[in-house]
Amino acid sequence: MTLTRQAPDSYDPDTGKAIPGVATPGSIKAVIQPATGNQLRDLPEGVRTEAQWLLWSRSEVLLDDTVTHKGINYRVVYVWPRDEGAFYRAALGRTTK
Repeated sequence: MTLTRQAPDSYDPDTGKAIPGVATPGSIKAVIQPATGNQLRDLPEGVRTEAQWLLWSRSEVLLDDTVTHKGINYRVVYVWPRDEGAFYRAALGRTTK
């Protein structure tokens, strides 16, 4: 699947405007599964309504990354702390209808 990371915006001092960061896609190996009730309870309250899917991967996953799998886009809405050598675990919200 594809993981797209948006670079931070920069500042143009000549115009005083923000320059949007570049989106960089890359390939990762991961598993996406529906979230269950117990897993959703581990999430902060404001994230629970959006997060309906969970992702596990050995590749780094950051908040607000976009994951695309089989033409469906998901936004990373929460990332659990990672123990050394463990998988990255993230909650996803589907953005493609």
